[in-house]
Amino acid sequence: MRPGEALGRAASEWVVTRRVEVNGIQVRYREAGAGPVVVLVHGLGCSADYWVRNGPPLAAAGLRVLAPDLPGFGRTEGPWRGLTVDEQATALAAWFDAMDLPPAVCVGHSLSCQTVVDLAADHPGRALALVLAAPTGDRSEKRRIREIIGFARDMTREPLSLVPWIAEAYLRAGLVRWFLTWWKAKHHDLFGTAARVPLPALVLVGERDPVVPVRFARSVAQALPHARLEVIPRAAHAVIFDAAERFNAAILDFLRETGHAGPSPGSLQLPPSPTNSRGRGDLGHQGADGLSTTF
Repeated sequence: MRPGEALGRAASEWVVTRRVEVNGIQVRYREAGAGPVVVLVHGLGCSADYWVRNGPPLAAAGLRVLAPDLPGFGRTEGPWRGLTVDEQATALAAWFDAMDLPPAVCVGHSLSCQTVVDLAADHPGRALALVLAAPTGDRSEKRRIREIIGFARDMTREPLSLVPWIAEAYLRAGLVRWFLTWWKAKHHDLFGTAARVPLPALVLVGERDPVVPVRFARSVAQALPHARLEVIPRAAHAVIFDAAERFNAAILDFLRETGHAGPSPGSLQLPPSPTNSRGRGDLGHQGADGLSTTF
């Protein structure tokens, strides 16, 4: 199959809404491809739809890629009080079990990096390796205010099309749930937990990320026993979107390094999309289920 055909097939699989019952709750997820399993876990307030520029290309490269909506976000119900990081990891482990998934490479973004680290440490048998993109977890009091300000500043550094989409996702989640989830994550011991993870890990951070400074991402990589740091030039906090091609390539390179890419991984392509006034990709038209239908 030619690369363009593989990407088209993966994109058509990705747009299908799928659900599985987990402890009495219908969890929505995206899935595409076949091969070694990669699980993408969205950041605070977002959903599986956020991986639109990563799921299909990685699937087209010879991977089975899945992305769930965590409880309370996207189209999965959850308590208004929000979940702690430990509770999110427990919910993610239950989803793994409901899906009967083999151990997978787990990819987190922002706050969900804490979730997948917790999953690897406290729920063995689910994760094979970790990719942490723009990991949060700085518990210092001065960083709390700076992080909130950083989220606001980040909106000026992202593609224009991403700003209203993120705003809509946050409103869907509910600002109270968003804040409580963020606040509870500030009480999670990321570094103590990371020290208990014996798995290979890749930490990625954007050079221009105002939420997660490069120095903090470096400290996370140093806390993990078997990790390395990669800084993506010119990228901001939404590195999975505004530097998607580099991000996807970094994941595939990491899978090759760790032996989790399968016998013959394919080449990567990025879904083409219109450019906005900042010269970056546009999410395109949002479908009825919240997923961009422009590839």
